[in-house]
Amino acid sequence: MNTIRTTIGAVLLSVVLTACLGDRKMVNVSEMDDTSFVNKSFKGNLIDYNKDMSACDKLSETDIASLYNVSEDAIVKQDVSKSDQRVPNSPPSCQFFIKDGDNDFLWLRGSMNVQREIGKDEMMGEIAEATGSGEDWEEAWAMQKSMSKSAEWIDGLGMAALWIEAKTELRIKFEGYTLYVFPIKNKLNEAEVARKRDYKSMAIGMARNAGFIK
Repeated sequence: MNTIRTTIGAVLLSVVLTACLGDRKMVNVSEMDDTSFVNKSFKGNLIDYNKDMSACDKLSETDIASLYNVSEDAIVKQDVSKSDQRVPNSPPSCQFFIKDGDNDFLWLRGSMNVQREIGKDEMMGEIAEATGSGEDWEEAWAMQKSMSKSAEWIDGLGMAALWIEAKTELRIKFEGYTLYVFPIKNKLNEAEVARKRDYKSMAIGMARNAGFIK
């Protein structure tokens, strides 16, 4: 394991995970060296990366309404990548809202975005390697899993898939990119909290309906 890369990765991950202090734990070295989580049955991407792609053009308001058991009229979908709001060269991304409550402060919010894999010879390539968005991503993903109490591998999705409960985040690795799914939720909406939704299942359902996984 490259010492410089590991050090950079540890520092950056520590900063990221500071937002979830209760989820942090001491790094388990044996977990960092274990790459058995990589899906050896992966048969290739269903959607390939390109800079002009959408992260959600196959995910409809009807799909979301069915997942969340709400009226389709309550769904707001914003495909930032296909709008004039997109910053040039920014990652493909989408935002979702479910109108729930007396005002938009209580609306449920979620998003999906696609992060391109950064080559070793590209600018920031070494940092990308350390944070799991480079060509050699396995060790960094293992490190991230080992640093989180609530993280778990999900078998059979992409090349690898990591669910982090504390961040309500699903991360799926594909050839050339990583898909990030933040299921639609709002912890300040008491009615939504009372529903006790399985947000991991919601995130997987969003990725499936968007066409990234079967």
